[in-house]
Amino acid sequence: MKKFLCIIVILVLIFATAMLSFGCKSKISSGDTYHLYTYDAKTDKFVKMGASLTFGEGLKTYEYTFREGDLTINGPVEHTSVPDSYIISCADEVVSLVTKRYRDSMVENGASQSELEFFDAVSANFSPQTQYFSYDGKLFDGDSVELFRCGDEDPDSFEGVYRMDSADTLTKLRGTFAYTADEKGEYTVKSGRYTVSRGILTIISLDDKGNDRYQNGILMRKRYLMAKITIPADGELISTSMDEQVQSSKFISKIKANLSEYSGKTIAVLCDSFYSNSMK
Repeated sequence: MKKFLCIIVILVLIFATAMLSFGCKSKISSGDTYHLYTYDAKTDKFVKMGASLTFGEGLKTYEYTFREGDLTINGPVEHTSVPDSYIISCADEVVSLVTKRYRDSMVENGASQSELEFFDAVSANFSPQTQYFSYDGKLFDGDSVELFRCGDEDPDSFEGVYRMDSADTLTKLRGTFAYTADEKGEYTVKSGRYTVSRGILTIISLDDKGNDRYQNGILMRKRYLMAKITIPADGELISTSMDEQVQSSKFISKIKANLSEYSGKTIAVLCDSFYSNSMK
């Protein structure tokens, strides 16, 4: 009997240790470098883009390298529990460097004179900030979210109706298929099929006959990181990314516009880019 109880205790301890180890996987660590990965359709992979984020001791400071690798900045970090996120701000001494970088980028991308004048006006009180949401040991900003659950009865489930960040299109994920609404508003039209592996959801587009869709001989598909965000009751979310401070996240703009639908809820999101310290 004692031997049997001893075995039970050992098994319980092993299980508890395994669960503790599993729980630690979701934490963000100081000293580790989180690299930016973005989905690339040509290779059908998440590829490293060059940008990286490293947190200092106690997650109180950070060092951020832009994707070209030509500028590294630092500053303070603020952690929020709802949502679980890290807000990074530029130190005073690097604000001018970052502001110049944004303006140079606008010029390179063909910004008009009026756009540059608007930027010059708003940059007088510029204080670059970005909010990185944390989920399962990875980080992503609002601009990374391409699809997000509608705030219905169970918005934190990965199955259900999704909105697109850049359109009013609604898509329902159910079983292994993606559906769009028919003329009656019911989700019966198969628009794609999906698979899930290690927290990555892959959607393959289907044609009108239900076959995989190809374009110029290339299978039409896209991969997403599966994550979740808890929306604060006051809707205070930062909508700019570190690489793009002028343009606001369309996802966060839509959340703020429909705050009563999302306030206090945890919603599932699909991201086409993220930061990770352990991609293989």
